[in-house]
This record gives sequence, C-alpha cells and structure tokens, in this order.
Amino acid sequence: MDVAVRALDLSKLPPESWDALVSLLNEEERARAARFAFGEDRNSYIAAHALLRAELSKRAGLPPQDWRFAAAAHGKPFLIDAPRDMRFSLSHTRGMVAVAICEGVDIGVDVEPSDRRAESMKLAERFFAPEEVTLLRTVEGEARRDMFFAIWTLKEAVVKATGQGLSRALDSFAVSLDPPRVTMLDDPAQAWSAAHWRKEKFHFALAAQGPVRIDFDLAQAASLFP
Repeated sequence: MDVAVRALDLSKLPPESWDALVSLLNEEERARAARFAFGEDRNSYIAAHALLRAELSKRAGLPPQDWRFAAAAHGKPFLIDAPRDMRFSLSHTRGMVAVAICEGVDIGVDVEPSDRRAESMKLAERFFAPEEVTLLRTVEGEARRDMFFAIWTLKEAVVKATGQGLSRALDSFAVSLDPPRVTMLDDPAQAWSAAHWRKEKFHFALAAQGPVRIDFDLAQAASLFP
C-alpha cells in the first residue's frame, strides 16, 4: 500500500496564488478561514485544506470543491461518499502544511517547527514513555531539542492515525528514531509503519496502522491547479 505525503512551504508561495488556493475550498472552509484572528494561522488553514482537496482530486477526479467531510467521535476527519476507501490526514503550522493520503489504511501525519519554545525534558518526563525519556537523556542542548520534536511529531502522527487524539495517553506507546518505529506497549505485536523527515526547521512524521510504502514530496503551488 502506498501513502503519498505532500508538504507545502508557505514561504515559497507567490502572493497571487492565495486567491487560487481559496477557490479550492468550500463555503464552510472559507467562512472558518475568515474567522482566524492572525493572518499566519488563516493562511496555514487555507493552504492545508486546499492541498488536501487538490491531492484528493488528483486521485479520484472530483472537482476539489466537491469533497465532503465529517468527523468521528474524537475529531478525526473522514470522507463522505468517496468513490474509493480513501483515507487521509492533514497537519499545519505557521509556514508549513502537510497532508497524507492512501487507501484502506489508517494514517496520521504531523508537522512541527523545531524553533518552537518547549520545556523538552519536563514535557517528556510528564507525557513520554520511559524509553523515550531515556533516549532524550543521551543528548543535550540543541540536539535534545531536535530529538524531542522528532519524537513529538511521531507521537502526534500515531494518535492521529488511531483516531483517538490526545484521549490516548502518549506513554501508552513508544517510538524510536533510528529507524522510525512504533511499539504499542499493550500490544507489541501490532504492525505499524513510521517515517520521519527534517526539512529546514520543520519536522515531519507519518504513522500508519500496517505495512506501507511512503512517498514524501514538497509540492509546488502550480501543481495544485489543473
């Protein structure tokens, strides 16, 4: 099974592309985007949802505006009336967005900036699995900060894939980095796939409930439009 992961660097978007991105959204998304107080957050939302709609349309031929979504109990979005069993995940932060799409496998994607302020060890000791805390203690300074966000993005991707969000305790499973791997502590035999990338200051992670092949690419704005 193939998973396509596409990211879009908002700093590379020409100003004239924003109207075209907004045109890919439906009315509800446009209204929600207009309610963001900060322009950077609004742009991240617009870009993430436009990228998702464009990538779905490449795979199934519907106009981008025609895709319909709903949310499960813990907020995980899913497609309504999709022509195939297409599953997806999206993530956005200021300056970067990412989406992942596949068929028949639950997936989660996350992107985080490495320059975000965080009390790495305090957060890890409170929320991470013991083996992850031990791994963080092997490094210091910027290396520890970098490792913390690599672990964090992988864990965020896992809880997105399960659909449980933060209702699932982050110390109920462990991730490793070299190579990226997910172990459910209550069911170690459960099969997972995982990947992690670093592009400039951003960490990306993908988690999938089963064996998959992962294709990661930084999209160009022009590729989103016919």
